Amino acid sequence: MIVKRPFNEAAVKNLKQYFDVDLTYNSNAIEGNTLTITETKVILEDGITIGKGKSLKEHLEVINHKEAIDYVEDIVNRNIDIDQNVIKDLHYIILKSINNENAGRYRSVNVLISGSNNRPPEHFLVPQEMDDLIRWYDENKNKLHPIALAAEFHHKFTFIHPL
Repeated sequence: MIVKRPFNEAAVKNLKQYFDVDLTYNSNAIEGNTLTITETKVILEDGITIGKGKSLKEHLEVINHKEAIDYVEDIVNRNIDIDQNVIKDLHYIILKSINNENAGRYRSVNVLISGSNNRPPEHFLVPQEMDDLIRWYDENKNKLHPIALAAEFHHKFTFIHPL
């Protein structure tokens, strides 16, 4: 028989630190950040900058990503639904002090995705596409299993490529 009980506070804190570092490292590495997982941990947990030719941008990517994780946890804890403001706020957090001109804004140019046959909608269609996506989400959030909802939302979102 498996007994389920809440983790103690120290275990929860340790798990959060572990996943914050792991998720931040992997997400940033996919985007070309050259910081190692150890360097990412040092920045997040010790607040120490890394030398060896590491850029300020790479440091900001780590700090901003962790802040974005905290933002998502906050909106989940407050039971706030996904809407365009949440998406733009999250984008702002990720890009602040890195690309202030575009932080928190939908793209204003057409884009192509390297290695993909799909072409995202024209930039001027993005606001309407996002309206449609949020409407779809609102109509399906209580119908679909949360994992199916998240997967389909992600697919639709990345097809629009709004940011």
